[in-house]
Amino acid sequence: MSSFFSFLAYISFEVIIIKTLYIEKMDKPKCLLKKIKIVQDDCKIYMNLDKEKNIKKLVNKLIKLETSNVVLSKELHENKELINAINSCNIRIFDGRWLIKYLIPEILNFVVQKKNIQTEQTEIAVTTNEITDITLETIKSLVKQFRRVTVVTNHTEKLRKLEKEIYEKEGILIIVSNNQKKSLLKPQIILNMDFNQELLNKYKINEEAIIINLEGDIKIKDKRFNGININDYEIDVGREEIIWRENMKSFKAKDLLEAKLYMKDTFYNIRTKIIRCCPRFC
Repeated sequence: MSSFFSFLAYISFEVIIIKTLYIEKMDKPKCLLKKIKIVQDDCKIYMNLDKEKNIKKLVNKLIKLETSNVVLSKELHENKELINAINSCNIRIFDGRWLIKYLIPEILNFVVQKKNIQTEQTEIAVTTNEITDITLETIKSLVKQFRRVTVVTNHTEKLRKLEKEIYEKEGILIIVSNNQKKSLLKPQIILNMDFNQELLNKYKINEEAIIINLEGDIKIKDKRFNGININDYEIDVGREEIIWRENMKSFKAKDLLEAKLYMKDTFYNIRTKIIRCCPRFC
C-alpha cells in the first residue's frame, strides 16, 4: 500500500485553461492611455485597426493573456489583416465553421423546405477527403433521408467498410467514387465537406445543383453553372438567453453559439448537447 501512495505522490496534472475573448471595436476613444480595455471576457478596442501597428499591439496583448480563442464582432470580421494576424499566432477565431458540421441535418432541412425538394426522389453527393467521425455519421444519416447517396473521395478504400455496413443494416447501396466526369453530374444537392476550390472545380458538376460548402468561400468557375452555391450561413437560436451577452447584437449568432458549444468530443455527444441547448432550433 505504501508504494502505491508513493506512486500517487509523483503524479502531476496539467491544467489547461481555455480562454476566449469577445473582441469589439468601439467608435470613439474612451481613454487615450488605454486603447485596449478588457473586463472579464470582453475586449473593447479604442484604436484604429486599419493600422498595422495597432493590429500588432492587439495581437501581442492576446498572446500575453494566453488567449486560446476569440470571437470577433461583425465589423471586425471584415478586417482581413487582423484575421490573418490572429491566425498566424494559432489563436482560434470562432466563425461557425466548426459548428456547421454538426448542424448538417438542420441546414439540409432548411434547404429542402425552402426549395420544396422531395428527398425520396433526390440524389445527394458528399465530397470529402477527410474521413472523420463527423463524415461517417453524416453519411449514415443521409441514407435514411435521400433516395441515393454518392460519396466522392480520393480515399475510396477507407469507405468500403461503411459501404458494407450500410448495405447490411439498411439494405441501401451507397456509391463511393472518384470519377471527375460522372460523380457530381447527377446529384441535385452536393454537400462539400472539405474539397477546396481548385479540387471541386476539377469535377463536372450538375448545372442546377445546390452546393453547400461547409468550409466556405468557394466559387464555381463553370460558366454554365446556374445552381445555388452556399458559402455561409446564420442561425436563429430561438431564445436569446442561450447566447446572451450585453453586446450580443455586435456579434454573429453562429459565432456566439460555436463559442458556447466548442469542445473536443464525439459527434453523438456534441449533437446531443446542441439538441438540449437549442431544442426549437433543431
